[in-house]
Amino acid sequence: MTPRISLNLHAQSERMQSVPKLMFFGDPHGDLESVVTAVEHCRPEAIVLLGDIQARQPLHIELSPILDLTEVWFIHGNHDTDSDTDYDNLWGSELADRNFHGRIVDIAGYKIAGLGGIFRTKIWDPRRPIEEAAFESSDAMRRTMKREERWRDGISRKHRSSIFPVDYQRLLRSGPADILVAHEAPSAHPHGWQAIDELAETLGVQLVVHGHHHQNIDYRATGMQSAAAPFRAFGIDMGSHLAWPLDSQGQLESDGLPQDLLDLATQTFGAEARTWLDKPHELLNGQTPAVFAAAGGLDKVRSMLNAIQHGGVV
Repeated sequence: MTPRISLNLHAQSERMQSVPKLMFFGDPHGDLESVVTAVEHCRPEAIVLLGDIQARQPLHIELSPILDLTEVWFIHGNHDTDSDTDYDNLWGSELADRNFHGRIVDIAGYKIAGLGGIFRTKIWDPRRPIEEAAFESSDAMRRTMKREERWRDGISRKHRSSIFPVDYQRLLRSGPADILVAHEAPSAHPHGWQAIDELAETLGVQLVVHGHHHQNIDYRATGMQSAAAPFRAFGIDMGSHLAWPLDSQGQLESDGLPQDLLDLATQTFGAEARTWLDKPHELLNGQTPAVFAAAGGLDKVRSMLNAIQHGGVV
């Protein structure tokens, strides 16, 4: 991802924040260790998981080391209904009420709207008028199903991660908000949706953050989104995170790292320096280079960067 830039929402100070208020995490797909490590290091006020969580144990157990350190919120993704285990470890967790799909909640001083799941044309193709949706709601779908077709006397497990018009419309009427988090991407992404843009614009948000596509994208910095767009959008890769608010000057956040290391990362990766620093690395026991360096591994991270920059062996 390109160097992170602050939205300065709510006229916040333009000085660099030493502790982020929010951290948004890309699709964990069962690997929540990187989430725990990042929170233990950065101590944000709150975190938001962007779907496809697939916790291997109930979510409150997976995240038990950080529950006293930060607030946990999430939206679900399409893979969170892949199996009974995926479903139960999320919706059967003691944190189930922290799923804010279809509503706006106050988190760390921001009003954040959540839209979990994905668009499935069997339910609703948002490229078509909403009146043409096959099913307005999950209840409407359930009424068409035979008892033996139901899962736990409701709609199929798969479609519990489908976006129904009623959920979208309820959120549309719930604004205003500062931030929209969604599993689906806005239209600037090749596989994104105009419906996400329309929701963001109606809610009046200044920031959209999404997962699903496993890419770190700063849409404006990469030219995929115009500087005149009404909101700023970021995609977050699995294993990566975005901290907010960010340096208003567009510089790499320090995370307590020495400037020479940040400079070396920028020389090596350019706009992707932060992505490399924030992504777990197998040579660092699965820790991110930023966390590993801050914990005393500066020399090893410097050596890795030098090797990459000069074509040596990492």
